[in-house]
Amino acid sequence: MAIKHAFKLAGIFKCEVAFTFFQNHEEQQLDENTIELIKNANPSDISYQIVRTDTPKRGLNNLIQQLEAIFILTQFPVHRIDRSYKLNPIFKWLFDAKIPTILLSRNTKLECNYKNIIIPVNYRKECKEKMIWASYFGRFNQAVLHLIAASEQSEDLSRKIKATLLFTKKMFEQFKFDYKIIKSQSNSFSLEKEAYELSSRLDSDLMVLMLNHQEGWFSTHFGPQKLKKYLCQKESPILFINPLKDYFLPCS
Repeated sequence: MAIKHAFKLAGIFKCEVAFTFFQNHEEQQLDENTIELIKNANPSDISYQIVRTDTPKRGLNNLIQQLEAIFILTQFPVHRIDRSYKLNPIFKWLFDAKIPTILLSRNTKLECNYKNIIIPVNYRKECKEKMIWASYFGRFNQAVLHLIAASEQSEDLSRKIKATLLFTKKMFEQFKFDYKIIKSQSNSFSLEKEAYELSSRLDSDLMVLMLNHQEGWFSTHFGPQKLKKYLCQKESPILFINPLKDYFLPCS
């Protein structure tokens, strides 16, 4: 599944695919069966390479910069994400990465066109980063972007949401793609639950989620609960964004 999604994304963004493995403690490499799967799952002869990293943290970001990578894509076996207290060492890797990650699980649908994007909009200023990354799917794939805007009783929080929507409108209207603003009845803290439900009703094929600025040790080592819950229950992938100030951004 991850291989097929990787080639789909490469076709959308007109780029190549680099396959690697999560290097933890033991030396590993892609086996011959995986390499054969890669060859057989390449529908349009998209260019690809198999690469290695040095160390989980330093090597990954060096490789991202060297390859000018746009996204990481990884697939979790369900047994790695369906328990709250099961260590997920790859999450520490992804928390350190300076580009977003597209997360898949065994429940993710195999055929995915990345044409129908759900974006929860809360009061956090980092929410603008979600809009920037989601906009690439509108620009390069003519995706429809659904902005699910939270409702807040506080005037201050409401102003922050309106400011984010204004920023988003100005950015999106520079490009020719469709977007919709959906007024939610939920506040920022319960917004994602409603967004999950909408993702099923709207037949979404990507949910854009961002973590709080400080998620803490537990999320780093075991994985954020909201991401794991969504992956266990829904069919659409997650575009997982860290609120970092030093992200690499794709060139136009």
